[in-house]
Amino acid sequence: MDNNENIKALFRRFLDNSCTPSEVKILLQYFDAGENELLLRDLIREQSEAISGTSLSLESLRPLLEVAYDNISSAITKDIGPPEAAIVSLYHRLWFRISAVAAVVVFISVMVFYFLRQDNDGLTAQAQNPSQLIEDIPPGTNRAVLTFDNGTKIVLDSAANGTLAQQGGIKVLKINGQIAYDKTENANLQALPVYSTITTARGNQYQVVLADGTKVWLNAASSIRFPSYFAGNERKVEITGEAYFEVAKDAAKPFRVEFNSQSGEKGEIEVLGTHFNVNAYPEEEDVKTTLIEGSVKIKKGSNIKMLAPGQQARITPGDITLKNDVVLSQVMAWKDGFFMFNDSDIKMIMRQVARWYDIEVDFEGKILSEGFTGKVSRDVPLSKFLKVLELNDVNVKVAGRKIIIVP
Repeated sequence: MDNNENIKALFRRFLDNSCTPSEVKILLQYFDAGENELLLRDLIREQSEAISGTSLSLESLRPLLEVAYDNISSAITKDIGPPEAAIVSLYHRLWFRISAVAAVVVFISVMVFYFLRQDNDGLTAQAQNPSQLIEDIPPGTNRAVLTFDNGTKIVLDSAANGTLAQQGGIKVLKINGQIAYDKTENANLQALPVYSTITTARGNQYQVVLADGTKVWLNAASSIRFPSYFAGNERKVEITGEAYFEVAKDAAKPFRVEFNSQSGEKGEIEVLGTHFNVNAYPEEEDVKTTLIEGSVKIKKGSNIKMLAPGQQARITPGDITLKNDVVLSQVMAWKDGFFMFNDSDIKMIMRQVARWYDIEVDFEGKILSEGFTGKVSRDVPLSKFLKVLELNDVNVKVAGRKIIIVP
């Protein structure tokens, strides 16, 4: 067997996770040498056909092969970030972290995912079996319900642009799919402000601009309660779920976000003008506040912590701890239209999926705790997301709106 055949055999064993550490080292050294470009392209194509289960024409694959080869080649000499549209299972975490060969696996998955996206009929056929989706489930949409304290409700996806209501001299406006507030010429700001709540259901998200100009993005299954204008010497809102804030600067009026921790205790974030994300879903292990820019103060009872940009505060029933090694792009991925995972376990991943697609997720048997790293658009229907999971050895059963993950 010549050297090329040895490398091919070693490459296949690597993809099956059956290489010894010394064999992984041989592969790494071989690809580090930057030789045998044609062999590398052949290996990419062969594995793509193995994953897709079909023979792929060179013409349809050529653009994808070029992208995959370019990225793999560059990854040999430098680290690369997560792929643009795949989840990559990290069963052998140490090997993946030290080996440039991992880039081959990453981009093969990316390439096949994009190839399959070009043929919706083919993808649907491959994704379905007798227990699979009868009708595909679309991704979430921009939709919310605005509820006034008097009980009046307005569904915000169907409402036309323009003035939706008027409260205490403050106009409630819908502009290009977003809610904003503006005072009228005759506004009497001496009166007490009127409160409203915007709520997103599972499978929905929305954006609102508050009366002071602060921008708020609400993730699925979230809410924000806020006044028609900010009276007195502070600006205070209450949230549930997850929200991202870009707070308008006002040194005379600190901005405060109130939330409930998992134990039911209230916590508070205080800022003057800054960008930050709050994840306060009750089903998550802790409340996470991540600072993008500016500075914030986290308070829970007598416990107070100051955050610097790039830090994350994790609020548990007993304490507030600071985390420095935060991947900000992962925290902000939902706002930018992506799922993004960094060594994340499948249960955490599926909690996000359940909220976005409004589905139920169950787990059968013992589910391993290996981490997953990758990035998937939130614009794809559920079948395509599940296909990416299947390509990475996650066993999925589907019954209507219920997804079951099995060992």
